Amino acid sequence: MSQGRDTEFGLEAVTVVFEDRDDYAEPLTASEVAEQLGCSRRTALNKLHELQEETDLTSKKVGGRSRVWWIPVEV
Repeated sequence: MSQGRDTEFGLEAVTVVFEDRDDYAEPLTASEVAEQLGCSRRTALNKLHELQEETDLTSKKVGGRSRVWWIPVEV
């Protein structure tokens, strides 16, 4: 791996970011996920999009270019 490149993360690592929080229902931004994983925002965003296609991860646009992500909590 060349210097400065992001580490490869599996989708499970991204899911763990959502599951290992005090408030499981709180949405996260791609930047928050990136911070937890220690990767770039772009890498986190790519993984979030991939996870959304393959699981029940949901997102919502909350501003001009802002989006939040969460795993729905069944009631």
